[in-house]
Amino acid sequence: MNDRRSLTLGVVISLVGAFLLLRRSVPLSGPGPILLLLGAVFLAVAALRAFRGPLLPAGVLLGLGTGFLLQNPLEPWLPRWAALLVGLGAGFLLVAALDRAAGRDRGRWLPPAAILLAIAAGAALARRFDLTGVSQRLAFLWPWFLVAAGVWLVATALRRREP
Repeated sequence: MNDRRSLTLGVVISLVGAFLLLRRSVPLSGPGPILLLLGAVFLAVAALRAFRGPLLPAGVLLGLGTGFLLQNPLEPWLPRWAALLVGLGAGFLLVAALDRAAGRDRGRWLPPAAILLAIAAGAALARRFDLTGVSQRLAFLWPWFLVAAGVWLVATALRRREP
């Protein structure tokens, strides 16, 4: 057990040192680098535990860090908030891929990833094309989609309860 702790501590200290060296040579600013560092630490801890550790926080932090770092380069195509959604969606995809590689194919991280990436794609399309008519229709219809989803969930739950 002591070897595992020293291995974890060694990995964490090495990652922190590598981050500090990278920060000297590459101009990184804002919250992105810190989030990437924390995500890498969580990912290392999860990897040392056969990916049974803090995998979701690692994916979220890595995704947010990437989103913050990509805000400026993606500015011509995406609003700044949409770059964060792309990063978060990529983080959820990373968690889903690592879960699958570890043999725990639960698939529960794919829907949030798809939703976040779809919203970011919609923002990219809205920046490219005038979608005011579509957004007005969606503003009218989205409560109906919620009602339909709720009715579907209730019907599915009731169907499972019947013998």
